[in-house]
Amino acid sequence: MEKVATVTLDHNGHFFGEVSGKGFDLTATGLRAVDLMLISIGYCFGLTVEAYTKHKGYDIKDLKIDVVGKKDEKENRYSYILIKVSFKSDLDDKQIHRIMEIGKRGCTVSNTMLKTPKIETKFTPE
Repeated sequence: MEKVATVTLDHNGHFFGEVSGKGFDLTATGLRAVDLMLISIGYCFGLTVEAYTKHKGYDIKDLKIDVVGKKDEKENRYSYILIKVSFKSDLDDKQIHRIMEIGKRGCTVSNTMLKTPKIETKFTPE
């Protein structure tokens, strides 16, 4: 399945993003592109954990996901990303370990980064 995300720059210098007909003013958020990347990892991981725990009937509370990125000293990229997950529950270590496995396996965003997709650039005149 192909998905298209469009980013445009208007005459006022504002970037706008749109995916599947849903758009928003990227500049107005005050977030940088790398901030959105880290948030996307946490959000995706969180959605996966939430879906799995609901499916299993597990009661978790106060789910919090911190995504910590360490910028590479030589290259313009992050060289290390840590996903720190916390929540309150009465689950045992085996159940928590499984939740973490499912979160990692089910998150399309982090899986895409782990498997390094081929990225091409192409100019298309308007």
